[in-house]
Amino acid sequence: MKILTVGQYKLNKSKSEGYLTCGVNLSPSTESVEFGGANMCAYSGDCAASCLKFAGFNTMRTHKPARVERTLMLLHHRDAFERLLERELAAFMRKAGREELTPIGRANLLSDRPELAAMMGALEPELQLYDYTKLPRPWLRTSERYHLTYSLDTHNEREAIDAINHGINVAVVFNPNHPIPDSFRLGGVEYPTLDGDKHDLRFLDPTGHIVALKGKRIAGGQDRAIESGFYRTMEVNL
Repeated sequence: MKILTVGQYKLNKSKSEGYLTCGVNLSPSTESVEFGGANMCAYSGDCAASCLKFAGFNTMRTHKPARVERTLMLLHHRDAFERLLERELAAFMRKAGREELTPIGRANLLSDRPELAAMMGALEPELQLYDYTKLPRPWLRTSERYHLTYSLDTHNEREAIDAINHGINVAVVFNPNHPIPDSFRLGGVEYPTLDGDKHDLRFLDPTGHIVALKGKRIAGGQDRAIESGFYRTMEVNL
C-alpha cells in the first residue's frame, strides 16, 4: 500500500507553475466508520453529498478500499503509517529535485485531520503544506509552512466570517450550471473571487479573497448540493 498520491488531475495543474504536489487520500467523513475507523471530517455538512470521493478516479472500485486501509493504518497503527510516510516523502523530495520542481504537499485530499499535516511537517520541515478545512479558528493552526483555506458549507457561515476577518481566505463551491460571480458577499462585505480551479496553489493566493470552485457534476449528489445551498448561486447576507 502506498500512502502518498502524486499523480492527480488537480494536483498536476501545479506543474505548469513549477511545483510538484503530493497528498494523502484518506476516507472522508464517515466512510471508514463501519470498518473500525472514525469520522475524518468532524465538521462536514452538506458537502458530504457531493464529496470528491464521488468524482473522477476516486470512484474506481479499488480506491475506496485503499482509502479505508490508509485511514485505519493512521488511526490504529500510527508508527507503521509514519515509517511508510517518511520513506515515501523522501522519495517524493528526490523526484521533485530530479524534475527541478518545488515540492509541496496537501496533507488532506479528502479528509480534515490537522495531525496528518503536523506529521508530514515534522518528517519534512522544508515541505510547504496546505489544506482546505472546516475546523473552526484555522488561523490558530497556520504557520509559515502550513497554509489553510476555510471551506464554506451551509452550517458554518459565522465561522467563515471569522476566518476571513483573521486573514484566512474562504473557499466557496458554486453551482456548475451558473457562471462564477466576480465577487461574493460574506458578513456584509463584498469580497473579490479568484479562480480556485486554475491550480491548487492556495498558499500563493492574496488574502481577502473568496476562492471560487465549480461544483462537480455528480449524479444525484449535484441535485442535493444545489437544493441544500451548498452549491452557491446567491450571496450570503450575514
